[in-house]
Amino acid sequence: MALLQALHALSKEEEFFLSAAHVDHGLRESAGLDAEFVRDMCEGLSVPCRVYRVQVQGKSEDAARKARYEALREACLENGTVVLALAHHQRDQAETVLLHLFRGSGGGGLSAMAESSWRGWPESGGLLLWRPLLSVSPEIIRAALREKGIPWREDETNAGDAYLRNYIRHQVLPAVAARIPRAEEAMGRAAKILSEEEAYFRHEAKLFLERENNACLYDPCRWVRYVPLARLHPVLRRHALRLACPVTLDFETTERLSALSPGEIMNLPEGWRAQCSKEYLHFLPPVGREIPPALPMPGTLIVQPWNGETGDGIRTQAMKKSVYENCRLRSWEPGDRIHPLGAKGSKSMQDYFVDKKLPRPFRRYVPLLCMGEKVIWAIGAGASEEARVSPGDDAVLLTYEGFLPGAASCPPVQNNDR
Repeated sequence: MALLQALHALSKEEEFFLSAAHVDHGLRESAGLDAEFVRDMCEGLSVPCRVYRVQVQGKSEDAARKARYEALREACLENGTVVLALAHHQRDQAETVLLHLFRGSGGGGLSAMAESSWRGWPESGGLLLWRPLLSVSPEIIRAALREKGIPWREDETNAGDAYLRNYIRHQVLPAVAARIPRAEEAMGRAAKILSEEEAYFRHEAKLFLERENNACLYDPCRWVRYVPLARLHPVLRRHALRLACPVTLDFETTERLSALSPGEIMNLPEGWRAQCSKEYLHFLPPVGREIPPALPMPGTLIVQPWNGETGDGIRTQAMKKSVYENCRLRSWEPGDRIHPLGAKGSKSMQDYFVDKKLPRPFRRYVPLLCMGEKVIWAIGAGASEEARVSPGDDAVLLTYEGFLPGAASCPPVQNNDR
């Protein structure tokens, strides 16, 4: 109610559109009366209000929170909302700090809630979460409401200690306040400091991942270079791993992943796996579940007149025009063979990749220029005898543009706090 009244007054001054969303979790008999109360208050202020009734899976606070945010996301999409204002206050912040402390959280968890934070939602491109009352005590809020004669309702389940948050509110915080009167304010300040420090570490980890040839975060060929990662300070290494990993990691999983050595494989949440080699820490998608590439695979070939240079075999390669015209660009298929340039005979692509010391997770993403099952150029690895050119040949110079596994390819890393 305090947030509604404040934003309503502000919307008149600043001329922005204000609407309200109320979520009925269906867990209390009085929930319908709460919804009716909110609707009537909004109607009196001429503020559009939408009531959402949700189904909560189980009765935990976390399940209710997820259902609530999903309903609020829907409300924001319907209204084209760019800012979602939430009424968390100073005590909510102190409770969250203690909850996360007792769970053994690091700086990210102890940062608790931010006054403003970005929530990325694919359908809307994102939304700013704003908590303007986060540094205000509930006593001040209630006093202001009483002074202005504004009614409000209380959730009767807040009176009991069944939920851990309620226990902290009723038993822990009053005991702390009796000895340390401004403890809630201090916890809020500590959370803000930790939030700023966490933002700094995330920024440094982001710069590390985006530095040339340190990582590739394009699915499904996702990796971080092992040696530079291992040299990082443990704090930065944790942040880098959490930003690089395609799924959310808890502390224990992050620590095990950080300690992974070459030759080891470990399971990650949601069916993903991590595989460590001498050069790379690979993130492998779930077995049997195709992960669509984030980039076109393979890329494209640019054909230019031959200038006498043979090319580097990585991204450029000279080739007789008659050979190139009978080739197509594709990925590795069973039965493919190559006669490496300068070698006496042909070999399977499996053996060729082993000889080239190409990590197994990269092999299916190597672009191949092929004539049937005969590989003429394994782009990024090397060419075959059929690609050999001599002075006077009617030849072309091919340049490959596109993704290569193991090359420096890291998209901008999102700074979302996961």
